[in-house]
Amino acid sequence: MPQAASLRGTEVDGRLQTDADGNLLISDQLRHLFDYYLSTAGEQQHEQIVDQVQALIRDSLDDPARSQALDLFQRYLDYQRALVALEQDFPAAADIDSLWARQDAVERLRADLFNPAEHQAFFAAEESYNRFTLERLSILHNPALSEAEKAQDIEALRESLPEAMQALLVPQIHQDLRQQTQALREAGADPAAVRELRMDMVGPEATARLEALDVQRAQWQQRLDDYRRERDAILSQSGLADSDRERAVQALLDARFDRTEQLRVSALSD
Repeated sequence: MPQAASLRGTEVDGRLQTDADGNLLISDQLRHLFDYYLSTAGEQQHEQIVDQVQALIRDSLDDPARSQALDLFQRYLDYQRALVALEQDFPAAADIDSLWARQDAVERLRADLFNPAEHQAFFAAEESYNRFTLERLSILHNPALSEAEKAQDIEALRESLPEAMQALLVPQIHQDLRQQTQALREAGADPAAVRELRMDMVGPEATARLEALDVQRAQWQQRLDDYRRERDAILSQSGLADSDRERAVQALLDARFDRTEQLRVSALSD
């Protein structure tokens, strides 16, 4: 069966597994598998994608797992269609109460379409992350709390999560923050908008650290730009022998940067 161009050369994400009795093993691997193929929407017709997944299930499994997987895949498709309709009831830009209402509605929809084991396997990690995010936003926007109290409450919230979830949340939050910060800056947002985003996502203490890092990076970039400008001026001087240019550039490098910094400059110049 033809495969979407974006999937060629990639490893299939997810697995079809059975237990000792031949029943379908319910895990997050199933959702990964469904999403792997459904991600090609736009490259292929929806019917083609469905046919590919159904063919894979039929070729890979025997009953009862085969029928169970086909049924679960159909309900996952029903869920995605229902989710699109549900999203129409909630504005893209919403207050915290509306975000909570949306989260509750999504979880009810999932509970209607999936049994508890399926719900847990497919969505537990995502729901924990979303609820943590909303709890954190509720704390950050609570006018009754001081900045120190907000930081303490957020840390307590994080520590209340299972250790595995804590380990997953920290890099995910910072990845989301980097992506959203970059998007804001590319859109021409001012520093106040970036600061508000950081406050919402990581709180006041981490925001202060990130702002200090911004200053350090800006200072470093300015020093690097000044050095490159002076270096280019030296290299463009006529009448200098190559050895004289090299000595002059090295003298400039020694005057502007310590030994460790010079390694960074050299790496950036390669």
